[in-house]
Amino acid sequence: MKISVALCTYNGEKYIAEQLESILSQTKSVNEIIICDDGSADDTVKIISHYGNQFPDIIKVYQNPENLGYVGNFEKAMNLCTGDLVLLCDQDDRWFTNKTAVIAEIFEKQSDIDIVCHNIKLFGEAINPSEEITYWDLDTPSPSTLTQPQDIIKRILYQGNVFPGMSMAIRNTFLKKHLPLKKINPVIIHDYELLLLAADKNAVWTEDQILGEYRIHPKQSIGYKTFSHFNPSEKPIFTRENLFTIFQRHPFVKKTIKGLSLHTDLEKGHTIYCLEQYKNYIKNMPFFKRMITKLKMKYYFHIFDYLK
Repeated sequence: MKISVALCTYNGEKYIAEQLESILSQTKSVNEIIICDDGSADDTVKIISHYGNQFPDIIKVYQNPENLGYVGNFEKAMNLCTGDLVLLCDQDDRWFTNKTAVIAEIFEKQSDIDIVCHNIKLFGEAINPSEEITYWDLDTPSPSTLTQPQDIIKRILYQGNVFPGMSMAIRNTFLKKHLPLKKINPVIIHDYELLLLAADKNAVWTEDQILGEYRIHPKQSIGYKTFSHFNPSEKPIFTRENLFTIFQRHPFVKKTIKGLSLHTDLEKGHTIYCLEQYKNYIKNMPFFKRMITKLKMKYYFHIFDYLK
């Protein structure tokens, strides 16, 4: 299988060389690295051009004449990829040397799979180097347990995406079928949209192996606020605010199902999910408090109005 890398850069001079070295060090070599720079004002273009001159048969550098933004830049890079597999890549992470080999083998064996998502280790200035924390530690239960039909689509649609783009590989026939992106709202960026579409037809593989490192630093686009104070040993407490967030997501779920033409039974499924979370929230309350809470939820907070 021919392997392409869609790598987007923007003012990434600090880490981009390290990322490129990790890609070029794969035991199964990549065939092309498409780098789209979105108007960097630092030395990013100088660095990636140097690598492009060193590896002209592999690295192709494109400078956008105008800033396309994070999603638009990735859409351009993905469009330019010609390989059988397209691996999304940020400018500030690191790949383990066996990443491409493991991913290619999965696609070769699983002809019905369009997207592979693997686990990743967190590292960086905000992470304790003595403690191994993975991205999937954020999620309970682990995404590797999502093995039944519709498990993944329900998880990422009802609760939010837990598979960052830098851990994704996409079959190019599927990718090109869904480009250009629909961009139905600002929350559903390129990787999330493609994941929803693939998961809707049970075509996403979750690989528990850690195949790369996700750098946590203050200037990254996504992740720093979530992980800089994250402690996997602390059991999260389910609060009333958490319950409101689940119910308030229902209009978003409905619009996403319609905008991406997902299975319509997912809407009813989210209603059931909301009600289950509501029952779990109040079930251990003393009888009197439970009755008062039910009345307040229905008539004061109008929480069930979100499900209409």
